[in-house]
Amino acid sequence: MFVYNKDISEEDLLIYAAQLEGKKLRDIGDFNEVNKWLSKSKNKGAIGNAIQVVYFGIPANSVKEADFNYHNLELKVTPIKRNKNKTYSSKERLVLNMINYETDFIYEFEESPLMKKSQHMLLIFYLHEEDVDVFDYKILKAVKFTIPKEDLPTIREDYYTIINKIKEGKAHQISESDTTYLAACTKGAGHGKDERKQPFSKELARQRAFSFKQKYMSVYFNAVFNTQTLEKLNMPVEVSFSAYINNILLPFTNLTTKEIEEKLNYKPTKGITEDKSYLPKLVSKIFGIAGTNLENIEQFQKGNVKFKTIRLRQKASDNQDMSWPNINFDEIYNVDFEDSTWYEWFAETKYLFVVFEDTDEGTFLRNHILWNAPPDMLEALKKLYNHIKWQLHNDVIEVEITTDSKGKEVWKNNLPGKGFVPYFQIRPKGNKGSEFTTLPDGRKFKKQCLFLNKEYLRELILS
Repeated sequence: MFVYNKDISEEDLLIYAAQLEGKKLRDIGDFNEVNKWLSKSKNKGAIGNAIQVVYFGIPANSVKEADFNYHNLELKVTPIKRNKNKTYSSKERLVLNMINYETDFIYEFEESPLMKKSQHMLLIFYLHEEDVDVFDYKILKAVKFTIPKEDLPTIREDYYTIINKIKEGKAHQISESDTTYLAACTKGAGHGKDERKQPFSKELARQRAFSFKQKYMSVYFNAVFNTQTLEKLNMPVEVSFSAYINNILLPFTNLTTKEIEEKLNYKPTKGITEDKSYLPKLVSKIFGIAGTNLENIEQFQKGNVKFKTIRLRQKASDNQDMSWPNINFDEIYNVDFEDSTWYEWFAETKYLFVVFEDTDEGTFLRNHILWNAPPDMLEALKKLYNHIKWQLHNDVIEVEITTDSKGKEVWKNNLPGKGFVPYFQIRPKGNKGSEFTTLPDGRKFKKQCLFLNKEYLRELILS
């Protein structure tokens, strides 16, 4: 039996860890010992303890020193899921260490507890499958983690974004969407039970931990597991994601689309009036990427950064609200706001808005914004979500179907209208009368979509 001790070299430890790959949890050691841990709980904490105790021979304890104390290595066990399209993604973020509001702001990035923790980890990835016995979960990869050199500038920038909010007395306003690769995730039961004091404000702040975002871990896993190769931006290793975005787009700012085409030597087959995806294609060309889906680029995926173009029309009334996917009423009925896709869209996602403006002289690239939702927007979204949940649970959603003068059906409902909360509205997307969904009570219902109001977007762009 392997027993971790001071005479084992790091190389031997990593070779032994790699022998886990392909094993099921039931096969990592004596089954009765494995069962002692997994019979009590099926969560990743129990799985981590089983691997630590049974496979590596390290007693489970709450001592603050590293699990592999002779090599200053922390053991982290993290689940991977297989998607419907057979690809792999991380099931969750990787939590690193708790944020101490009272002391963490003292440290520069390189000397921070975060760096001491995140640069010395042995990661064990296992495949989590819903309909599989936990004993049959398979270990996919064991690897020593160090932050990739090209990610360091962005993670350093993320660290100071979080630390500066603490220094400004705004720890209570920290959001996961503030940052790109590194996040400050909430920890604990919520509902006011884990609020902590902060040094520069009397406001209590949610308990949080530094973590690598779920999307960041997905990209990292697929890279080390050799399951997916993503196209990359040609970012210099010393430049952060946001600085690179600025460096690329600023030289094209205040140029017309025709001038941008000439500068890029780009000759599209269809122009801005014929092709709805003309502007996204043009921006992708600026980045040296074919097509329109910047979100498939490695750096965008790592940061869960979504890309949208905004076109300011000459007449303000011609501007459009920004749409998100159709509303899933079953999800709202069954899922709390903090676990919903709405929360993911606005609390965990950052957006690159590239802004164009129509003028008599042509359509100009005017601005770009790396944007995330402010705290009061999240509160408004939560109010809207929970009101719809209340309507669904109390069976008070009403539908009125009338016929207009042309014999066309007109559907009306009592979902919250524009003005119920700031920023957002709910309405059908488009005018296709055949687009219907089903409410949890079984009733046919016209599909509805969440929109970010054009008035807010214009104010954001022009501020």
